[in-house]
Amino acid sequence: MNENKQTTALIVILHEPEELPRLLRAWDRAGVPGATILPSMGGFQAQKQVRRGGLSGLLTMFTNDEPGQRTIVSLIDDPETLARAISEADRVVKGFDSPRSGILFTFPIGNVLGLQKWREKPRPTPKKSADDGEQSNLLKWFQEDLKEAYGREALTDWSRQRGMQVSHIVHQLDLDPIIVRVDSPVQQVLRAFAENPRVATAAVVNTEGRLMGIITVAALANVLMAPVVPEAYIKDPAGYEQALKYAQPGQEVLAADIMSEPIYAMLDATLQETFQRMHESNLNGLPVVNPLYQVKGYITLLELMCTCFPPERDH
Repeated sequence: MNENKQTTALIVILHEPEELPRLLRAWDRAGVPGATILPSMGGFQAQKQVRRGGLSGLLTMFTNDEPGQRTIVSLIDDPETLARAISEADRVVKGFDSPRSGILFTFPIGNVLGLQKWREKPRPTPKKSADDGEQSNLLKWFQEDLKEAYGREALTDWSRQRGMQVSHIVHQLDLDPIIVRVDSPVQQVLRAFAENPRVATAAVVNTEGRLMGIITVAALANVLMAPVVPEAYIKDPAGYEQALKYAQPGQEVLAADIMSEPIYAMLDATLQETFQRMHESNLNGLPVVNPLYQVKGYITLLELMCTCFPPERDH
């Protein structure tokens, strides 16, 4: 037993069991050594079960057809892995401060036996899909054609630019990210955009400051302008319902109600990865986050282009 390492028990009570596969995949990528999964049930739900079936209802509380909750326990002896595991769990449930997400807590553990096993096989490396192989071949052929048409120097410059990290690009235009809380009213989101008009995508964070979603100017306009210009939205049943919903007087709409799935660039992501993410999501800018999903900046398509093709300055 290594007495210099502090082992911590990480406990997650997951209120939505269907999130369990996503959580386990995220923990696997984060290097969490393992987890024990237990069926569980909240106290109020257990009381209802007893009232319906008496004390015998306790015996059937955790049958397969009872959704219940899931409690996941992991023992972690590395602080960085623990921080990543907490961040990933918070991201998967869209913030533990959101309704029906669950609870996460930790506590220190004393003596632990069995965390390290001898003759334990290393984790297998995930296999590339057939699509990855096909794309890799196309890229290889493109590189060969580029080298043949324009010379090796062009290929060298192109490869260097592709591999440049976001951390070296992000502050070229000196843009501050727009950060709003999940419980911010949409009027507050609008004010944040108005105060920083060069940023077209707001980062929505939870109480821990972790990225939970994004709001574009277009998405905000769909909410605020629907009752003002309803003819732009009532061309189909979904648009009609949307215009009617947001026209309700006195309705409080929060950032969490209109945010979409978080799309972001990691600080250590490459220019190629970041451009591809912008291209696929049709966004001109992305929040930049660290490994704990805390927002550290904002990067734009213009910055990526200026990195590849630096504009000449007038002297």
